[in-house]
Amino acid sequence: MRKAKTWKEIAENIGVTPETLSRWRKEEDDTPKTKDLEAWKLWTASRANAQEKGGGRIAIDGREYTAADIADLKAKLIAAQERRENAMAQIRELELAQKRDNLIPESEATETLIKLLTPLRRLLDALPRQVAAQANPANPNIAELAIRNGLDERVFIEIEKLFLVR
Repeated sequence: MRKAKTWKEIAENIGVTPETLSRWRKEEDDTPKTKDLEAWKLWTASRANAQEKGGGRIAIDGREYTAADIADLKAKLIAAQERRENAMAQIRELELAQKRDNLIPESEATETLIKLLTPLRRLLDALPRQVAAQANPANPNIAELAIRNGLDERVFIEIEKLFLVR
């Protein structure tokens, strides 16, 4: 049993600051009460072992959790995050499928418009000649020209604008 002369000497021998040693002596109930260096070395070794092993418990908001509880909670959290990611991926896939199903290729849309507008164009081209005599019985040629110019300025230019917008 080797006794130290000062508390500072004990602190140096066990590898802590004098302040830490003083705090331990005040706060810890099981510290050696003497300046026995061997007793302090044993106490610090047992304290280190206790800290390494830990109590295996943590208290949060008044509830105590073990290491196994924390591992279970972590696993549940990871599983929940994975389920959320999978759900988000499924939602994105559904949105993409919905958009894809509602859209048609541009070439198909153009082809359909041409199929619909070609007969209309033929009808509109024939209209001035058919109604010219009714519009101006005295001079059907002037009436036909006026109707054709009106169609060209108002209808056909608008149709061409639609096709040029793409």
